[in-house]
Amino acid sequence: MGRRLPGDPAVLTALVEHVLGEVLRHDEAHDSQLPVSARIWTERDHHTDAAAAALHIHPNTLTYRLRRFGAPADRDPASTGALTEVWPAIQAAVALGLTG
Repeated sequence: MGRRLPGDPAVLTALVEHVLGEVLRHDEAHDSQLPVSARIWTERDHHTDAAAAALHIHPNTLTYRLRRFGAPADRDPASTGALTEVWPAIQAAVALGLTG
């Protein structure tokens, strides 16, 4: 699945806060499912139709969520450069139980 994350919860927490802090706060306030949508989409190699089916939503809804993810994160999950930060942060958030 990729590079192994550090085992230190403090390091994981710092990574999540740095990359996803605003997204998680937005999600908590609005129940927008942004982090889980980005995770499922990334796990399915950016195949919007497959990810939308897994999330039981319309592909346009997923596209909207991914655009919304980019605003508070200040990172476009479709950008390879941003993905190098976003993907480990999403994995860390899951490991810490902060998102599904």
